[in-house]
Amino acid sequence: MGRYELYAKKDCALLITETDNFFWTFEQAVSYYKFTLVNYIGFHDNGILLTGGCSDTNSKPQIDKTEHLTAAYQFGKKVYEE
Repeated sequence: MGRYELYAKKDCALLITETDNFFWTFEQAVSYYKFTLVNYIGFHDNGILLTGGCSDTNSKPQIDKTEHLTAAYQFGKKVYEE
C-alpha cells in the first residue's frame, strides 16, 4: 500500500458534528480520515457518521431537535459490537 512502516492493527471510526449541513463542510475531514488512517496507516474502518445542522445561525444548539443523538448512539453500539 505504499507505506514503509508497519503499524499496529487498530479500529477507527469518524464522528463529526457541525453547525451547517453542507457536504463540503465534511469533505476535507472525511478525505483525511480515509487516506491517512484507513489507507496509509491501515486501520480498520468501523464507519463514518456525519451530523450537520446541530445548531442554528446564532450558534444556539439544536441537536436535540434532530435525530442525530439517536444516530450517534446506534453508531456507537455498532462500532463496539463483537
